Amino acid sequence: MKPVIELAPGAENNGFATMLADLVRQNLDAKPHKVRDFDALSASIAIVAEDAEVALTLAFGNGRLLVHDGIFEVPDVTVRGSSDIIMALSNVPLTTLLALPVPRRGDRDGAETLRTVMAAMRDGSFKVYGMALHIGAMMHLTRVMSVNG
Repeated sequence: MKPVIELAPGAENNGFATMLADLVRQNLDAKPHKVRDFDALSASIAIVAEDAEVALTLAFGNGRLLVHDGIFEVPDVTVRGSSDIIMALSNVPLTTLLALPVPRRGDRDGAETLRTVMAAMRDGSFKVYGMALHIGAMMHLTRVMSVNG
């Protein structure tokens, strides 16, 4: 069954929401093997780009993604950071075997992206709340959102 990606009413006015919905669509179209991870997702993930003062919620379940404007209900996971760091997550390098966020030997851009994200986590400018309880969902989300892998 083809994945369903929709914007909830009002989300079409949130540029960040439409951009992330398009990113997921493009990733699944370009790399059909990612559909397995998409279908496995059953979680609600809020994303807050603090510098842009914009938020959205990705509600995954049953092979469907509904993107809401703002924080919708109580999300399982909340990601907070600058829009640059959040968008950098789509460029995180993934290993081919388990799709873990590890750069390949000689991949300077991938290594730099990972260093930037880790530095933001260390200095507190990038935070992920609820990840420990939903590590499986976060692994699937990483694979679906990344243009790599």
